[in-house]
Amino acid sequence: MKISIGKLILAAGVAAAVICLQAPASQASQIGDDKWCAVTDASGDVMVWDCEFDTAEDCAPAVAVGTRGFCALNPSYQPPQAPNPNAQH
Repeated sequence: MKISIGKLILAAGVAAAVICLQAPASQASQIGDDKWCAVTDASGDVMVWDCEFDTAEDCAPAVAVGTRGFCALNPSYQPPQAPNPNAQH
């Protein structure tokens, strides 16, 4: 059975998000509000969520170098609101 890299990244990200969301707020910090986050270990128990990526593919290079980590969906992501076609100008 062959599993795509995208599905593997998504599964790892979801699992990591669940684990990290259970950590006290003082042990995690978040930068940005885009859909995907590069999650890295800053030091000890401190996780940094760099949420400045539109896709998992955009995120992957950020975790392939440096402190290494993983890509995860931003748990607080809010998609852009579609314009209301009935709104009066």
